[in-house]
Amino acid sequence: MTTKLVVNQDDWRSEVRDFLAAELPPENAFNTEFDDGPQRWKTALEFNRKVAEKGWIGLTWPVEYGGAGRSAVDNQILLEEFAAADAPMVNSVGIFLAAGTILVGGSEEQKRELLPDISSMRTLWAEGLTEPEAGSDLGSLQTKAVKEGEDWVITGQKAYTSWGPMSDVLYVAARTSSAGSTSGAVSIFWVDLKSPGVSIHPMRNFGGGVQSSTYLDNVRVPGNALIGKEGMGWQYIMRAFYASGTVEPIYAMQEARLRELLAHCRSIPGALEDSRVSAGIAELASMIQSQRLLAYEVVGNNIAGRLQPYGGGIQQVVAKEFEPLFSQVYDRILGPASQLTGESGYALLNGRPEAWYRQSFANHAGGTTQLKRMILATRGLGLPR
Repeated sequence: MTTKLVVNQDDWRSEVRDFLAAELPPENAFNTEFDDGPQRWKTALEFNRKVAEKGWIGLTWPVEYGGAGRSAVDNQILLEEFAAADAPMVNSVGIFLAAGTILVGGSEEQKRELLPDISSMRTLWAEGLTEPEAGSDLGSLQTKAVKEGEDWVITGQKAYTSWGPMSDVLYVAARTSSAGSTSGAVSIFWVDLKSPGVSIHPMRNFGGGVQSSTYLDNVRVPGNALIGKEGMGWQYIMRAFYASGTVEPIYAMQEARLRELLAHCRSIPGALEDSRVSAGIAELASMIQSQRLLAYEVVGNNIAGRLQPYGGGIQQVVAKEFEPLFSQVYDRILGPASQLTGESGYALLNGRPEAWYRQSFANHAGGTTQLKRMILATRGLGLPR
């Protein structure tokens, strides 16, 4: 039933495709997390502001907060088509993590002040979760927020901040209690990146993009910079990651890459008759379809109001494990030439498979597969650690 709901929204899917055809020429399609030079960033920002003008950012949010009040199905179709087109989306931290937290826990004032600026692309958010000693395990979080009068003073370091130099606001998880347990000890703040005491130091990552170390040195923020209730940060983060009802459609992007691979193989006489090639293509297709069905289950449960607290976790584990595997099988089909970069002049498919292979190992964002399995087991199923 869910599959039919999604694939039968033909008019909406066509509208999204027509927009992409008009506003996103192929040369402007790229992955913003790994290709963020000044001109690329300018191109991406201009494209995203056109998306915002259509009212498509925050598609499911209430209209009074800058959204469009559309369904979860419409949103999933939009995400699928944008992923398939390699649309250079920015502000994912604001759109998904920050907005998800604000919608669930934020005050009415915060919803009306912060959300319209996200949906209009006036405010760009960076993520301040990971630290040098706290990656997937937020229990090791060291950044602290101390109450001083009506203000909070935040001190700590955040690592691997994507788009830090280009963003306006940092979504910060900080300890507001000395309690050992993460639950009840962590709170969420929004911090203006122009605040005194904030410094950002960019560094190049293995995938080819730029991330940053962000230092917070006694950064003073007003009381209303606390999003939601004090001590509820862990719960807000978990809901945004596992129970938002939104699924990142990596499978749609992979399906577009599979079509490109098929076109390449068809251009080589006899390639598809090779059993190793056909078996590899079948393996890739099965990865895509299994992810799609799990994603549609999450969307269907969201629509029906039966989405469990960690209901999106299974799909995320599968998608994360398939991401590097997909590139490995893809490259196995193409052979050693798949590892040539685009600058070599001999690269297959303009060197994209080599870039995809490197980028596929950045699948730890939002938690490693091991962490997600542990959370599903302990918090989702109630099993002992």
